[in-house]
Amino acid sequence: MKLIFFGTSEFAVPILKAIKEKTDWEIGLVVCEPAKPAGRSNKITDSPIAIEAKKFGIEIYSPESISNSESVETLSKIGADVFVVVAYGQIIPRAVFDIPKFKTVNIHPSLLPRLRGPSPIQTALLNSMNKTGVSLMLIDEKMDSGPVISQETLAIEDADNYQTLENKLSDLAAEILIRDLPKYINGEIKPAPQDENNITITHLIKKEDGHANWGKSADEIYNHWRAFSKWPVLFSFFKGKSGQSVRLKLVEIEKSENSKKSAGEVFTAGKKLFIACGDGAIEVKKLQPENSKTQNAAEFINGYGYVIGQKLF
Repeated sequence: MKLIFFGTSEFAVPILKAIKEKTDWEIGLVVCEPAKPAGRSNKITDSPIAIEAKKFGIEIYSPESISNSESVETLSKIGADVFVVVAYGQIIPRAVFDIPKFKTVNIHPSLLPRLRGPSPIQTALLNSMNKTGVSLMLIDEKMDSGPVISQETLAIEDADNYQTLENKLSDLAAEILIRDLPKYINGEIKPAPQDENNITITHLIKKEDGHANWGKSADEIYNHWRAFSKWPVLFSFFKGKSGQSVRLKLVEIEKSENSKKSAGEVFTAGKKLFIACGDGAIEVKKLQPENSKTQNAAEFINGYGYVIGQKLF
C-alpha cells in the first residue's frame, strides 16, 4: 500500500512513526504546513511532523495552499492508493481528497459525531467528560462529517490534562490506523454514516480563552487548567508594586478544600499557595509571573508576598 501522509502538529508524530516502524506501507510523501516563526526570537522552525519525516528520509511537501492547481498536480503524480490526514491544519478540498482510489482517511480525536471541529481534546476536558476516543473516517466536504470506518473509546482520568490526553489519543490513533486501514482497503470494513442527531461542535481556541474566571467553581477552574495546560495556559492578573497589571500563568494546580475567602483572593497556609474560587479553592503548585521564571509556591510567596490578600482579575 502506498500513501501520502498529511500532518503538521505533535499529535501526528507518533502515528507517522508507527507507520514507518510497524508496517511495510510506502509513504510517497509527507505533506505539512510550511516552517513558521516560533519562540521569542521568531526563528523559522520546521513543524514537528517535518522534523520526524526528515529523520526517516521521507520527502516533504509544504505548500502555502493545498487547494491550488500546483498542489493537486503534485499530489496526483505520486500515485498513492490512499491519503492519510492527521492534524494537518488546512481544509482539504474535493479536488485533493478524491485523488486516490481509496479516497482520503482522516483521524479525529473524538467519538464522532461528538466534538467535531478544531478543539475536541480541550473541549472534552473543559466539559469534564469521562471518556472520549478516536475516529477513523473518510473526508468529505463538510467538517468532520464523513462516514466512519472505525472508532475506539478511551477513558479520561481526573489527572489527565491536555498533554497526557493528547499523547494517549495519538498512541491509540496509531493502533487503530494500522489495524483498520488495511481492512478498509480490502473491503472488510464498510464506512458508516454518522448519526446526525448527536452532533456537537467545538470552537477554535483563542489566547483569551485561557483567562481565568474566579467566579467559577474550583472544579471548573481545574478543568479550565487541564484543557489549556499546553496553550494558551490558564492565566490571570495581579497588581504590581507600581499598580500595573501583571499577567500570572498558573502552570500547575490542584483542587483544594472549601474556602471562605472571596473569589479570586490569594491566600496561604504555611508554604502552600491558594486562590479562592466561586465555590472551593485551588492550590497553586507552579506559576510564572510575567517577565519572570516558572517557580514553585514557596518561591512565589518569598518574592511576591505583596500579592497575598489581593484578588486576581
